[in-house]
Formats: sequence, structure tokens, C-alpha cells
Amino acid sequence: MLSRFSMAILAAGLLGGFARDLAAAPRPVPRPNIVIILADDMGFSDLGCYGSEIATPNLDALAANGLRFTQFYNVARCCPSRAALLTGLYPHQAHIGDMVDEYARGIRETLKSAAYSDRLNPHAPTIAEALRTAGYRTGMSGKWHLGYRTNEWPAARGFDRSFAVIEGAMNYYGLGMQHTGVITNPPMALDREVFIPPRDGFFATDAFTEFAVEFIRGQAGQAAPFFLYLAYTAPHWPLHARPETIAKYRGRYRPIGWDQLRLERYERLKRAGIIEARWPLAPRPPAVPPWDQVPPDRRDQWDAEMAVYAAQVEEMDRGIGQVLAALKASGFTENTVIFFFSDNGGAAEDPNRSLPGAVLGTRESYKGYGMRGAHVSSGPFRKTKKFTHEGGIASPLIIAWPAGVPVSRRGTLVHEVAHITDIMPTCLALGGAAWPGQWNGAPALPPEGVSLAPLFRGRSLHRANPLCWEHEGHRAIRDGKWKLVASFDEPWELYDLTADRTETRDLAGSRPGTVRKLSAAYEAWADRVGVKPWPVLSRQDSSQSRKAAGK
Repeated sequence: MLSRFSMAILAAGLLGGFARDLAAAPRPVPRPNIVIILADDMGFSDLGCYGSEIATPNLDALAANGLRFTQFYNVARCCPSRAALLTGLYPHQAHIGDMVDEYARGIRETLKSAAYSDRLNPHAPTIAEALRTAGYRTGMSGKWHLGYRTNEWPAARGFDRSFAVIEGAMNYYGLGMQHTGVITNPPMALDREVFIPPRDGFFATDAFTEFAVEFIRGQAGQAAPFFLYLAYTAPHWPLHARPETIAKYRGRYRPIGWDQLRLERYERLKRAGIIEARWPLAPRPPAVPPWDQVPPDRRDQWDAEMAVYAAQVEEMDRGIGQVLAALKASGFTENTVIFFFSDNGGAAEDPNRSLPGAVLGTRESYKGYGMRGAHVSSGPFRKTKKFTHEGGIASPLIIAWPAGVPVSRRGTLVHEVAHITDIMPTCLALGGAAWPGQWNGAPALPPEGVSLAPLFRGRSLHRANPLCWEHEGHRAIRDGKWKLVASFDEPWELYDLTADRTETRDLAGSRPGTVRKLSAAYEAWADRVGVKPWPVLSRQDSSQSRKAAGK
């Protein structure tokens, strides 16, 4: 049954025209439909099939019938990851070297570089634009965060249909952020028009699911394949979920605490073969005390925060189940390839812009779970969102495609290293789309990644260059088993990820030659893609502005 939100959209004729306007010339080759589902701020160990206690039966089933990756990487932060995903380029090449938000304007003005702009590179075609030239119908539902002006919305970047929150966060109950004094402008976009969520009958996770489901239903009977990008805001703060889902988890976390919870997830990851037994669990962050030293009231508060967060993940999984059901009902399951992953690790941010007396999880509250929850989500690794240590950049990746993944491969683990820039070339290869040499009157940079399609049949990848990362001065390079990594304004650390993926034994002092070699390769990459030195003098001002913005 459709919600009042969906019925309102249908009544306005905004989705009802699907069957009329999606006709396309039939193609003899049955290219697959492509669905990319992106979680927001979800850590490596937050799914049941990646060691979590959170109920995610639909994603678990998808993993059991597809491929589960153990070494897939994002690029550490919301909009840079989205830029890399949609263009196949490193964020700086896609002109999103830092955040596009207003609070980051000072940084952009200081750096004075196209690599640090507030919009997606207009000369870098998106997956949607590239696939549309190959005859695909395209739809997007969820978080955009790649440009605020109307000519930078999804509708202007290759999506035939789109329903999106343009900013990086929103009140799940549809109020924007007006009650906190931060105005969302525009709050949302439905195709090329501003959409104001109704006060009643709206919840973001459900609304994004419903639009995606209606898009899928609209493809039934059409000859052209489709591409759907479903970018949930869940489980990004604020901590918002339905009371009945929260109740399932309330009281579950206080008896065990964060130390035991991380250990339990770590043990399940080892038993599943996702991590190796010889890798130790990364130590608790210095800012987080041992659980046995936490006062009772603070224990209860953490239990409440984790209950809402777990509910957000479960509600996203429930929405994904509805998407899978729509694919099945429309006859698309067999020849639809589905990707699921997250844009970064757990978010240690806590905006805490709640109204006085607000109950956690309700529309009047506006909180995150902070480092206390983020270090659990990003476990067993070190650090969290925005950092280039494994806890900030490691993500689950599930790929399922009944027609393309042999039965013998389904349910297996893929241990090869993969990267978010690989998604674009994979989609191009599956969709039979040629890379355009020019886009909007200028040369188009080719994707930096490689197609993951060989892995579907058990073959290996060939990656010519090391993988690199940079975000706000946090930086890293991975070449084979070696990873060189540093946080902003700190020295390089060196890890052998084959022996120590949790980054607990720094080898920089004992292998200076490896440090020199990798640091030189990193500097060459940074120069090539447009990385600028992060401005040390702006650190205090930037920190204060980000704190005020809740980032």
C-alpha cells in the first residue's frame, strides 16, 4: 500500500507518466539493469553479513546469493565519495576535493583551485549521463550533495527522473532543518522542481524507497534497460527512526557496552573469513573510556543512541527488501545487477541541535551517536569517517546478479582490492556504453578505476597504478600489501596490510626505503589530480565553523 506521500506524488502526475514517457527502441542484446544502493555514514561492521548484531535480512540474503567484498574502499567522506562514484574519477578531478557545503566556503576560497569547488565537474560525465547515451533510462532517489544550484541537480546530470535531498543531511520527518535555525534551501528536488516535504506522512527512508519502487514499476514492459541510483540518508545523523523499530534494540547495548560489542563483531568477522585471525582488534580510541568506567546515566544514553542507529540500519534494509520485491514483481531480478556499499566509515560527528526536552529519535531531536558509536561501526579498524585509515575508508560491498554471477560463485568472499572509482567502469562495461572523449565541449578524463566484471567469474583484476586518498590533509596510498597513511599534520605511518590490516604495527621506522618510494608515488598522484596542501593556518577557524555546522 502506498503512503500518503506516494499518493500525493501520483496524484500530481509526477510519477504517473512513467509508462508514457519511458518508451525506447528495443535492443537485441539483453544488457542488465543496474541498481546502485548507497548507505550514508554506515561502518564496515554494521550489517549482519559483516559481523553485526543488527537485523539486515535482505542485505544478508543478497550477499548469500552474490559476492561479498572484504577489501572495498570509498574515499572517506560524503560528497567526495559520491563524486568518485558517479564519475569514476578521484574527488579532486571531479572538482569535489573537499565539501561542497557553505561552511567550507572559506577553505575553497583559500585554496583557489577548480579541484575544490562546490559543484560536480561539468566536464566529467556521470554514470547516468554515460549510460543514457547508450539507451538506458535513468532514475535517482535519495541524497545528492554534489551541487546546490538547479543546473547542478540530478535532473541536470543525466537522470530522467529524480527525487533528492540536495544537501548533505536532513530531518527524516521532512522538516528540513528549520527548527534548528539552519534553513535547507532548497529542501528537496523532484526532477527540476523544489519539493517541500509534508509535515505529516513523510519519513525520508520510506520516501526514498517508495520513489525507487515506483521508478522500477514504471520500467515494466519497456525494452530499454534502466539504471537506478538509490542513495539513502540512513544511517547518517540525525538519529531518527520509527518508535517500534527502536524498541527492538532498546536495552540490548547497555549490558554489553562498546568494548564487548566491538569484540563480538570482531569474532564474527573472523569466523566469516572477512578478516584474518592474525589481525588484532584495533585499540579503543583515546577519547573513549573503558566501558567499566562509564557512569550509569551515560551507559543508558549510549544504549538509546545505538538503539536508534541500529533501527536506522534495519529500516534501510527493510526498504531495500521492498526494492528487491519490486524487481521480482516486475520480472527484473534475473538480469539486474545490484551494488550495495557505504560512502565512508562511521561518523564521529554529533551535531546535537535538538530542541529542549526532545526525545531521541523523534522529529524534535537532532543528534548523532558520536565517537562512542562510530568506533563500533568502523571496527575492527582504526579511526572513522573523514580519515584515510581503514576505519574511514573501508566499506562493505555486495554485488548480486543472477544472470551474470555463476551459481558456483554465489555467496563467496572476494578478497581482491576494489575501489569506488571502479563502479563507473564496471557499469560502462556491463551496459555496453562507450566512454565519451568529450563532454560539454571539453575533453573528458577517463575513469581512474577498473571494471570489476572479471571478478564475477573468478578472474583477477589488473590495476596499473596504486590507489590514493586525500581528504582535508588526511592522506594515504596503497600499493599491493603496503599502505602508507597519515592524518593531517602528522607523519607517515607504514603498514603491511596482509599481516596487519587493522594498522596496529607501524613499520615506517624500520622500512625507510618503502616510505620514500610510496611517498614519492603519492606526491606524483597528488600533483596529477590537483591536491593542494591543506592550510594549517585555517585549521582553528575551519574547526570552529565545522563545529557550528555540526560537521
